[in-house]
Amino acid sequence: MLFFAAIVLLGANLRAVFSSLPPLLEDVRADLGLSAAAAGLLTTLPLLCFGLLAPVAPALIRRVSIEQLLAACTALTALGAAVRGIGGVAGLFAGTLVAGSAVAIAQTTVPTLIRVRFPRHSGSLTGAFSMALPLGAAAAAALAVPLERLFDDSWRAALAVFAVPAIVAAVLWLPPAARERTVVRHAQSFGFHNLARSWSLAAYFGLQAMAFYCGLTWLPTILQHEGYSEAAAGSLLALVSAVQLAPAMLVPVVASRLRDQRPTLLVVVAISAAGFLGLLLAPETAAVWMVVIGLGQGGSLGLGLILPVLRGAGAAAVAALTALTLSAGYLLASVGPTLLGLARDVSGGWTVPLIALIAITLAELVPGWKATSDWTIGDRDLEPMTAVTP
Repeated sequence: MLFFAAIVLLGANLRAVFSSLPPLLEDVRADLGLSAAAAGLLTTLPLLCFGLLAPVAPALIRRVSIEQLLAACTALTALGAAVRGIGGVAGLFAGTLVAGSAVAIAQTTVPTLIRVRFPRHSGSLTGAFSMALPLGAAAAAALAVPLERLFDDSWRAALAVFAVPAIVAAVLWLPPAARERTVVRHAQSFGFHNLARSWSLAAYFGLQAMAFYCGLTWLPTILQHEGYSEAAAGSLLALVSAVQLAPAMLVPVVASRLRDQRPTLLVVVAISAAGFLGLLLAPETAAVWMVVIGLGQGGSLGLGLILPVLRGAGAAAVAALTALTLSAGYLLASVGPTLLGLARDVSGGWTVPLIALIAITLAELVPGWKATSDWTIGDRDLEPMTAVTP
C-alpha cells in the first residue's frame, strides 16, 4: 500500500511542476519580455531533459537502489520548483532544468520498479502511475491562476508553491529508500532487428508526447485568443488533464490483457484527432472538445507507458526499452512546442498550429501500428537482484 501511494504521488508531481506554468505563461512573457518562441523553448526544456537523461536511468539502477534513486529525484524536483520562484529568466530556466532532470530519471525508473516488484500487477500499477500524471497536471493547471491571485499577482510565488507536494512525495519515499534495496545488475542489449522494432515504441511515444506538450503549452493561449479569460483558459486546461485520469488508468489494464493492442491504438488516436478538429471548427464549444482531447490523450499516454513493459521479456529488457522509448520519444516531442510557437509567430494566428496538432496526432498511427502488434524482445533470465534489509 505504501508503494502504491508513493508511486501515485510521484507520478502526480512529474507533471504538476510543468503544467503549472502554461496558465501563467502570458503573465510570465509580459513580465520577462519573452517571445512566443522563447516561451515554447521554456516548455520544451523538460522534454530535452527527458530525452537526454532517460538513458542514464538504467546505468544508475545498476549502482544504487531504485527506491533511493526515486527518493532523490523527488527531492530534486522540489528544489527545482522552488528555484523557479526566485524570479528572473535565469531562475525560471534553471529551476525548470533541475526539475526536468529529476523527472526524466524518475519517469524512466518507475516502470522497471513495477516490473521488478509487482510483475503480476504491472497493468494496474502502470495504470495508477499514468493516471497520476494527468491528475497532477489537472490540479496544477487549475490552481496556478488562483495561487497567483492569492499571492498578490505574483507568478513567481505561484510557481514556487509546487515545491510543497514534491517535498511530501520525497518524505513518502524515505521509508522504502531506507528499507528496500532493488538493483538491476544486468544490462540488456538488442540486435539490429530487435532495435529496429523497438524504435516503433519510441516514435509512437514521442508523437503522442509531442501532441500533449504542444497542447499543454499553447491551449491556454489559444483559448484566450478565442475570447476566454485567463482563469477560464486555465480551468479548461485543467479539464483536459482531469478527463485524462480514467483512460490513463484503464487503457494499461486493458492493454496488459491483450496480445494485440492495435484496436486500442485506433480508438485513442481517433478520439484525440476529433477533439483538436472540433476546437479548430467550433471554438465556442471548447469545453466539449477539451473533454474529447482529454479522453484521447489520456488513453494514448497510458498505452505509451505500458508498451515497454509488455514488449520487454524480462526486467532488464523493460529497463532498456523504457530508456530508449522515453529518451528518443521525448527528444522527438521536444521540437513540438517551439515549432508551434514559431508557426504562430509566422502565420499570425492559431489555425496553422491547430492543423499541425491534428497531423501530429494522426501520425501516431504509423509507428503505433508496429508498436502495438504482438512481439517481445530481450532475455527473461536477466532478472534483477533484490535485497531487502529490515
